[in-house]
Amino acid sequence: MSWDSVPWFVGGGAEHSPEVARLLAYAATSGAEGVVSPGDLKVLPLDVPGSSVRVSLGAALIRSRAAGGTAQTYVARNPIEDVVPVAATGSAGGRSDLIVAQIEDPFMAGEPWQDPADPKVGPYIFTRVISNVPAGTTTLQGLSGYSGRSAVVLARIDLPASTGTVTAGMIVDLRKVALPRSSRALSLQAGTVAQLNATTEVSFPQNRLDVAIPEWATRLTGVVTANGILQFGADEAMATRVRLGASLYSAATITDQDANAGDAQTRLTLFGFTFDVPPEMRGTTQRLTFWSRRLYASSTGRFASNLSTQVAFDVFFEESTT
Repeated sequence: MSWDSVPWFVGGGAEHSPEVARLLAYAATSGAEGVVSPGDLKVLPLDVPGSSVRVSLGAALIRSRAAGGTAQTYVARNPIEDVVPVAATGSAGGRSDLIVAQIEDPFMAGEPWQDPADPKVGPYIFTRVISNVPAGTTTLQGLSGYSGRSAVVLARIDLPASTGTVTAGMIVDLRKVALPRSSRALSLQAGTVAQLNATTEVSFPQNRLDVAIPEWATRLTGVVTANGILQFGADEAMATRVRLGASLYSAATITDQDANAGDAQTRLTLFGFTFDVPPEMRGTTQRLTFWSRRLYASSTGRFASNLSTQVAFDVFFEESTT
């Protein structure tokens, strides 16, 4: 018989294989791999930096790469901080080490791991230091000899020469959320009757969007299109940026045009922006507004919007470790 004889789930006392249980985790997550939530398993220095690092509590999905482990995923949790020693460097030069969460399952065919003293409690997962990797390394399985490791990378530590103390600046966060959530908000609005005459920043155009930020969102990316902004006068430019809430501003986008004096010309302004959403904004509703100014005080030009102006907001929320 070619089938695994007990599919998930059969009653009556049928004995289910670990392979089918891991298949369930793989299918439920579409084979995704990484940490479960953005704050999980972050590698940090000790409170007083020293010769170890600590891995915060959290959980991870780790694909099996053992022979016969195709389409199988381990689900692992770290309920308390794990402290891991990191070897010091000598005077000959610096070194880069990877910090990984690694499955060591001796019951998978071909795996080199030894049985634990008590098979009932393991352990079968460890925080391991893969020492002296090439500078800039971001993955484990691409390294020679590690393609078959069932592990996820958490961080890289770049140690200078003659160093035995790991500080925050030496730790490169390499975690990825296995199944990051995302959502999108779209809004098409007619313009309001308004003018931009000032060289100091004012609300223009006066369109706005109240956005409900998901509790899990760590980043907001958006594109705004303002079609039908009128420009009057020659050699004028407008600097526009987006504000989220009361304090977060995007970089300014410059609309620089050379219209003929006295003519009114219609302009299309399109720009993108990204905000890292601070924890205090998550799960709240915040207002997106425009803030603009004329650039040239010596010009007699101005900008205007009216009911024919169209403004489109396209906002995308993401969940990530950074």
